[in-house]
Amino acid sequence: MKKAVLVATLCLTVLLCLFASSVCAESGVTDGQITIGMSTVLTGPASFLGTSFRTGAETYLKMVNESGGVQGRKIKLIVYDDGYEPGRTVPNVIKLITEDKVFCLLGNVGTPTTMAIKPIITQEKVPLFAPFTGAEPLRHPIVKYILNYRASYNQEAEEFIKGMVDVLGFKKVGVFFQDDAYGRVVLESTRIALEKRGLKPVVTGMYKRNTEDIEEGLSAIMAGKPEAVVMVGTYGACGKFIREGRQKGFNPVYMNVSFVGPDKLAELLGKDGEGVVVTNVVPPFYGETGQHFEGVKEYLESLKKYFPGTKPSFVGLEGFLATKVFVEGLKRAGVNVTRDSFIKAVERIEDLDIGAGNRISFSEDNHQGSQKIYPTVIKNGKYQLIRDWSVLALHEHPRGGGQ
Repeated sequence: MKKAVLVATLCLTVLLCLFASSVCAESGVTDGQITIGMSTVLTGPASFLGTSFRTGAETYLKMVNESGGVQGRKIKLIVYDDGYEPGRTVPNVIKLITEDKVFCLLGNVGTPTTMAIKPIITQEKVPLFAPFTGAEPLRHPIVKYILNYRASYNQEAEEFIKGMVDVLGFKKVGVFFQDDAYGRVVLESTRIALEKRGLKPVVTGMYKRNTEDIEEGLSAIMAGKPEAVVMVGTYGACGKFIREGRQKGFNPVYMNVSFVGPDKLAELLGKDGEGVVVTNVVPPFYGETGQHFEGVKEYLESLKKYFPGTKPSFVGLEGFLATKVFVEGLKRAGVNVTRDSFIKAVERIEDLDIGAGNRISFSEDNHQGSQKIYPTVIKNGKYQLIRDWSVLALHEHPRGGGQ
């Protein structure tokens, strides 16, 4: 009788354990692995952005997996190419969720692509961590399933306009933008920053995404004779705009938001890049600045180990640092990680030092971890931090853009 009771008890215990395990099981999570997905731009005119972010993310994941993973689970990343086109992003994400059964998404590149999948991830309740965009509609109102790493375009525009208007005294600012959701949200960010100072853009010009058809936009901007131009595009189009503008004697302060692909922009511009401004969301990774930050040194050393021969980049560094925060969230979510427990764990991250000069904090009312902008200017082909906007020599940027 006692033996029968003991057997029955053991069987019940096993069944309860199996039941508990099945209850706690989450899509994309097994005893030995967590599968995550990424739809990004790997081909086409903006491919540098997607390939760089992916390499940065995979660099950190390789380091984590080599050390045993998270809670004994290795992290597997599945990546599909969307060419920076929303129409390709949507089926990619549906496939990742329904067929690949990913736990979450990481690092989607672009505002229009992310806006296109926002309804899907909300309906399916699948977290998207660190999309490569600073768009305000992905931050406010709070979307439970979107967790941003980077500072916003509002903050980038405010930093630049503060330098141009408050410090240098400029009043005439133009905006050259990509004709889509990305361009329009940064145009709005610039308008907000200018309106605080009783100003508005003196002129705007635009171009079509995934092209370098900048001629009409350039002509429109030049006609307005701005002293500074906020540029909202990718490296190819923005680089062509600046080169052709300089050839025509048009020399305002050219400013690009971080999405541009700073490294590729500087490479394309060559000597025409001197004095061009980029508001970055991660610090420069070379020289004294790079050596000053432990997180940057960790990126450089890991990149050299896992992807030898690959050049470091601002976008790659962002992918690395964002993934570092992502993994921290997984660790805090515990052994029986679920999508909800992961989101709650991230929301409890407060004042986290990731070694890049910015402290990371989230909450239920704040789904943007970093608030830090690193304004930089190209000097001798390299980006230098701007600590005082007055260092931008006024004689290099005549009022009226040299017209």
